[in-house]
Amino acid sequence: MDRKALKRKHLLQLGITLVLVVVVSLLAEIKFFRIDLTTEKKHTLSQPSRRMLRELDDVVYVKVYLDGELPAEFVNFRKAIRELMDEFQAYGGEKLQYEFIKLYDEADESIRNRMIGELYDKGLNVTNIQVHDSEGGSSTRIIFPGAIIAFGPFELPVNLLKNNPTLSHELNLNNSIQTLEYEFARAIHSLTMKEVPRIAFIEGHGELDSMQTHSLMDELKNFFQVDRGYISGNVEALLNYQALIIARPEHPFSEADKFAIDQYIMQGGKVLFFLDPVHPFADSLSAGTTVALANQVGLEDLLFKYGVRINYNLVADLQCNYVPVNTAPVGEQARFTMMPWVYYPLLAGPVTHPVTRGLNYVKSQFASSLDTLSGNSGQVKKTVLLATSQASRKRDVPLYISMEEVTVQPDPALYNAANLPIGVLLEGNFESFYLNYPIPDGVYPSDWKLIPHGQPSSIFVLTDGDIAANEVQYEQGAFRAQPLGYDKYTQQTFGNREFIMNIVNYMTDKTGLMELRSREFKLRLLNKELLAQKSQLLKWKLINTLLPLLLVMITGLVIQLVRRRKYKH
Repeated sequence: MDRKALKRKHLLQLGITLVLVVVVSLLAEIKFFRIDLTTEKKHTLSQPSRRMLRELDDVVYVKVYLDGELPAEFVNFRKAIRELMDEFQAYGGEKLQYEFIKLYDEADESIRNRMIGELYDKGLNVTNIQVHDSEGGSSTRIIFPGAIIAFGPFELPVNLLKNNPTLSHELNLNNSIQTLEYEFARAIHSLTMKEVPRIAFIEGHGELDSMQTHSLMDELKNFFQVDRGYISGNVEALLNYQALIIARPEHPFSEADKFAIDQYIMQGGKVLFFLDPVHPFADSLSAGTTVALANQVGLEDLLFKYGVRINYNLVADLQCNYVPVNTAPVGEQARFTMMPWVYYPLLAGPVTHPVTRGLNYVKSQFASSLDTLSGNSGQVKKTVLLATSQASRKRDVPLYISMEEVTVQPDPALYNAANLPIGVLLEGNFESFYLNYPIPDGVYPSDWKLIPHGQPSSIFVLTDGDIAANEVQYEQGAFRAQPLGYDKYTQQTFGNREFIMNIVNYMTDKTGLMELRSREFKLRLLNKELLAQKSQLLKWKLINTLLPLLLVMITGLVIQLVRRRKYKH
């Protein structure tokens, strides 16, 4: 080939390349697309998230308070948040703005402390980290692994760090990264909704009052309009709500109220039952002894029809919370020691379900067991979401309980029951309890026509109403609600509030966002056993350092040889 022909060939190749670049650019302007080469599709947003971001009609501002000098694991966490924000911005465009804020760039300590206090009051959780300085020392800092999302005049805190004490910090951070898209998407969806969904706490049967459910209601108000009220047999009044919460009733339900609940479920309504089948008289227990008795509230037959049998017992579990016990001899000054109390089991759920994935233990007090029934098995799916550990037992009532039991070492041979169900989710088409019964008196409207078979719905039944109750303390002349799940004795915050929020969002979710909690990113950690061997550590350091350089040199040499052979003539 002569020099002119070779020149024409090169010009043709250049022209084809330029045309391809122009065509690809034009296609990119017409059709937006992104390519994710990761195995788990880490950088691919779900369809509900993309649709929500494209439909934003005003600017959403995201302020992430995780920046500055951080330990290596939090640096990776921050990187994952930044990458997700870039993905959000790719679909939201100018309607999604974000920034990372360095709290410790503020030199004035008083101003910085005020900012920290304001963020805490807004609902962001804090965590402590160790920061190393240039001189080899270290200091403890408070950081906020979360964000504040603003849309118009409204703000919403988003806590991003999952902190399960039973898991390593690597697993906790990986679980946090897995749920990043869900946490941000859920918050943005809540802020930008045109119509806020409504849920209601039922009253009139001795349920938990507004102070006892203050922490839960405060969190629910970020996503729902929350009301409280009586049923009074009014079926139509219930139809305005996406879900009903019946929180630890103590008095029997009238037939008219039960009928209204039944017909609400038949029309696709969702109901969460937080029941206490056994009443332990906790006030008496503070004096040292009590008697646990059955506490029937009239809902048991309804639930039996839907597929759940309530058991009148108490579960005891070797996996349990601690209580303070006076261990000082009689006559001496009180000395309290934290000891395990088997009637306060710590409950857990399936690690694969979106409600309980990555969730901390749920704290309970005097819980009962329940059984799922085989009736309607083809139409109703039953999922146990909370259960005891592998070492638990059932104790039937009436039961005499003494605080002296806490000082006696439990006999492991008695704790031979495993995974006793405490909380069960039922999903499907239910059959009315009143299918073969007359409509009771007191139902409104009086001409209501019975709906015998229900639309697709869901019911959640939990046999420990205390799980939904926050502690109330008298401070500075007023009663103040404590965070739900917080234990003042162990100073731990258990997963009660997050669990209830997850189950409410799961049951009422119409967007598909809740399924994002099922995403799994494989945690690829270094082999710690190999790292402990200095010879192996040196070998892999040399391989990771020298092998890439060697591959580059070999590739360059091969290219030079090919070029010489091709153009030497």
